[in-house]
Amino acid sequence: MQLSSPSRPASISSRAYTPSPISPGPGALASNGNVKITYTLAQSIQSSPYFAVLLESLRSRVQPLRNLHWKPSAGTLPSSSIRTIQYVDAELVPLDLGLSSARLSAVDGFGGDGTARSQIPGTVLAKPFINIWLGMCEDADTYKNTVRRQLKDWVASVTTQSKRDQEWLIVLVNISSPGQDAAGSGGKRLFQMKGSIIDRMRADFTLAKRDRCVQLNYVTGGQDDPASWTELIAKMKDAIITTLDSRISERMDDVRRTEAQRAVPGWNFCTFFVLKESVAESFEGMGLLDAALLQYSELEASFYQVLKEKNLSWFGKLGGTAPGDDAAPLLSVTKKPYRDLIMSNNISVFDFRCYLVARQCLLLAKMGAISDVVNKATAFISAFSRTLRENEARSVLNSLSEPFLESWIFSCALNVVDECDGWMEAGGGQESLSDTKGNGYGAAKCELLELAREQLDKIGIRAGHLPRTAPFSTSLPDHDAKSRPNPTTYEPHAAVSDPNSEEHRRFSRLGVTNAHLLEAIDSVTAFDDIYKQLVTRIIETCQFSGRSRTAMRFQGTLAALYLHRGDISSAQSIYVNLPTMYANQHWDLLEGYVQSLHLETSKALEGTPSEELILQTLALLRVDLLSSQQAQHDCFSARIQQTLQSALQASSNLDSPLRVRDFSPVDLKLTSDATRLDDSIDGSFLDVIASSRFPETIKLNHIKIVLQGRDDTQVIFDHPTIELSPGNSLIPLFCPDPISGLLAVIEFEYQISGLLFQVKPPESQKPISSMKTSLSEARVNVRVPEDKRATQVTMQMPRHVILGDQRVLFKIGTGRSILRSGTLSVASSSGQVKYNLASAKVLSDPCGSIKCTNEEVSIEDLPAEYDLVLSVPFSGSPRNDELEATLNFMYTTVSQPEVTRTIKNNCKSYVGLPLIVNINDKFRDQRLFTNVVVHSANQELIRIAKVTLINSTESKLAVRQCTRSPRPVPVWPSRPAPWLFQIQSKDANELPTSNALPAEYDVHSPYTSRIHPRLLDLDPILDGAMTLHSNLNSQRKQKALRDSAESTLLNDSKWTNMLELLRQSPKSDVEVWVKHLVENAPIQLDFDSVLNGIKQMQEVDADSLYLWNLLARFTSCH
Repeated sequence: MQLSSPSRPASISSRAYTPSPISPGPGALASNGNVKITYTLAQSIQSSPYFAVLLESLRSRVQPLRNLHWKPSAGTLPSSSIRTIQYVDAELVPLDLGLSSARLSAVDGFGGDGTARSQIPGTVLAKPFINIWLGMCEDADTYKNTVRRQLKDWVASVTTQSKRDQEWLIVLVNISSPGQDAAGSGGKRLFQMKGSIIDRMRADFTLAKRDRCVQLNYVTGGQDDPASWTELIAKMKDAIITTLDSRISERMDDVRRTEAQRAVPGWNFCTFFVLKESVAESFEGMGLLDAALLQYSELEASFYQVLKEKNLSWFGKLGGTAPGDDAAPLLSVTKKPYRDLIMSNNISVFDFRCYLVARQCLLLAKMGAISDVVNKATAFISAFSRTLRENEARSVLNSLSEPFLESWIFSCALNVVDECDGWMEAGGGQESLSDTKGNGYGAAKCELLELAREQLDKIGIRAGHLPRTAPFSTSLPDHDAKSRPNPTTYEPHAAVSDPNSEEHRRFSRLGVTNAHLLEAIDSVTAFDDIYKQLVTRIIETCQFSGRSRTAMRFQGTLAALYLHRGDISSAQSIYVNLPTMYANQHWDLLEGYVQSLHLETSKALEGTPSEELILQTLALLRVDLLSSQQAQHDCFSARIQQTLQSALQASSNLDSPLRVRDFSPVDLKLTSDATRLDDSIDGSFLDVIASSRFPETIKLNHIKIVLQGRDDTQVIFDHPTIELSPGNSLIPLFCPDPISGLLAVIEFEYQISGLLFQVKPPESQKPISSMKTSLSEARVNVRVPEDKRATQVTMQMPRHVILGDQRVLFKIGTGRSILRSGTLSVASSSGQVKYNLASAKVLSDPCGSIKCTNEEVSIEDLPAEYDLVLSVPFSGSPRNDELEATLNFMYTTVSQPEVTRTIKNNCKSYVGLPLIVNINDKFRDQRLFTNVVVHSANQELIRIAKVTLINSTESKLAVRQCTRSPRPVPVWPSRPAPWLFQIQSKDANELPTSNALPAEYDVHSPYTSRIHPRLLDLDPILDGAMTLHSNLNSQRKQKALRDSAESTLLNDSKWTNMLELLRQSPKSDVEVWVKHLVENAPIQLDFDSVLNGIKQMQEVDADSLYLWNLLARFTSCH
């Protein structure tokens, strides 16, 4: 976890007033103790010119020794698992045989031969761990006559009683040069000789089956082989572990023996503490930090037991009365001679507790658990300060005052934070993997800084620099502890009439030596500087560690300080952001509190716009309404009503209504998913339930709902002024426009005084119920039924179409209403068609007043149940032969002349002709034969009733038509129908002049618009089939059944192929074919009806065939 300390102002840093050196810095925290290794150089090696280089090479390999594995003896540690010592520095020192045991005892804290142990035990690292003998021997005789006797004397000197816990090694050194031929015969003899010597040494000095003899082959000239040191280094590691285990076991036995004598008279806790601490320091020196911390934890538990037994005879007074105790750095173990005070039984409880926690924190810091250091210090400061207050309340003589405790807590908290920040920075902001407890360094640091800030609150209130109100008063204790500086009772947290009185000033400074706090007590400016810098540091720490809520709380504290000092602009700059922060965290009560402060500061600032004040008032109203709803009691009613009246009064003076879109105190819900019609007038009602969260009745200027259709047509349901009571109220909204279809609620709005509340519901991603969902939560659909008696405006094509004169019919149906006035305007959405309203013709019976202009058609006094039909010419080319028009009709009725209704209808109509006509003329003598061939234009079946060439009475031409059946002639896409005409002059002696004969086609509308590969005339067959279902009275059901029957027949390819084959075989037996058609039909058919239909088809086909044959004869003759 990467952490870096936010910048800390020097004015609130404990380093600025630390009276004595702090505990060892980050560099010291990373180092372990030194293991002493003594060496003795034989005369043979001292005479070698390489012994100094050899010694230096050995020293470089033991500084440090890495990866030592120790399995503690039973009872040494709670767990007997193997412990790994990552590294330990070994110090090589010469063994002075002249140094007496008594001298070693005085220096290292251990007794010599026949002497008693010292009362001040040192660590197990104080005495040497290994004694090494380094020597050379060239031949066996020298070893036998000289070296062996020297080794015996040396072994006897290092295995005395005082050195019984030390290991020893004999190192036989073989020094060779790079040019020496070790592979030659001489070299082989030399190594064989050395091998025999080391074997003799092992035979002579192997005690208790432990090999203590090592051979070292050292090559001079800088070509030292690391492998040659492997055996020596391994044996040195084993010897160190053996010595460590022996000494720790012995020391632990002493500790257990001393602790077992707790009930014996004369037992001394301080002596026990020093003995057990030596074990902790030994573990610390060997890098076993967790084991060292365990010893201090056990010492702490023992002290609590002594405290519980109230047996503090080994301690001095409570303490804390020395000059500078309130400002001394908590984590320093050198600010006082703690070891001397403990051994002399003069250490106070105050100093002892501070020393113990400092040692624990330093070990945690070495382990990299910086957050645990802060947590440990925080818990200690809180608990011990409470103990000191309780002791002070029971004390008769003054020892510690409340100002002293506040100064001590403040100084300790900042000292711990500063030290930990330094360790974090020195370690690159990286905590070790073992630091997994607590909430992390940032969170723990924030708690400690907050503890320091609480002391400033108390000091500021006592000095009169801060008011005795929230948020500063929250730091005061619920029950004040009483100090007794004199016989007169003094309550440190009680309100005083004159904080500047001499007696109060003396009491408020009692026991305080922190220079910064003394200056802050005397000066408001100095106090504000310290307070602002400390709170700013807390805010930065909280933000960095992700504690945004705590950061917001202290931002409010800082704003409260600015507000108390009269710096409204600075307070306002903080309050402007806090409501949004609390809203994002869903802290409604706190949001309302800071919103009210924001509003008050805005009012106090000159030049704040009135609209901004209204918006702030509404923001406060919103959160108060929400809090009131959640709390379900009336504690907010008074402020809600007051805030509402303030907003309404301010908004009434605005020039235009202020739009409010992010807040709605009134919500709506539909009572039904469909509107209801009024039989007496045009329009429909939409019933809604309005839910008001206001505690009292309010007046709405209006309320309306906007709905939108698929073609983006918008309609409005509204209600005029209404008194809205708290809770739910049923309100009918009315829309006078005659509309129908499925609409969606896109917005609703209402106005209260000068406030216009507008709510746009979001689109829902899943189906919702219109009656169960509030309109502010999601868009809901409303179905408006069609009112067939209402006024209607439609567009349709005329039944008589003249090519070259394009016209369309607009129809206005008055329905139930008597129209007083109205205006119709027409627009084309594509812009490709223009309608000439000025040339419109009235096709219906004349009634009322009708005026047509280029822009609109105006009507007046049209009666009820009247249809006004206008034939309007148009120009342009409709896209895809589809005519589009948007009809806008605004009208008033006689019954409601004050209400203007609007109808907007988007109409479409197909204007393409269903046929194509080809005319072929053939002359024969004085006659002209004209063949008119009609084709289907849209791949659908059409029926031609008749085709006529219109001849005027003044014409000199005589027109005759070829007779054919009076039945309509079907025209299929694949089979056109011909009509043959003969034209000749009435007078054979007079040639006719140029004359035009218009053709008139009477087309029956096609029965179906389906596109089929073989379209057939099924009307006779379907008519017969419908007789089987004559019990259906509804025309709509009969039409639906007929459409379904036709679709079924046409989709059955086998049946249609059979019918087509029959038509192409006119000479076959019709009844046999009809029987097959009835049996293979997918629906039930009547035999007689099918037979009749087939005969009619054959007659029509015969007429068409006759005309085609006649036309063929005319063609062949010419």
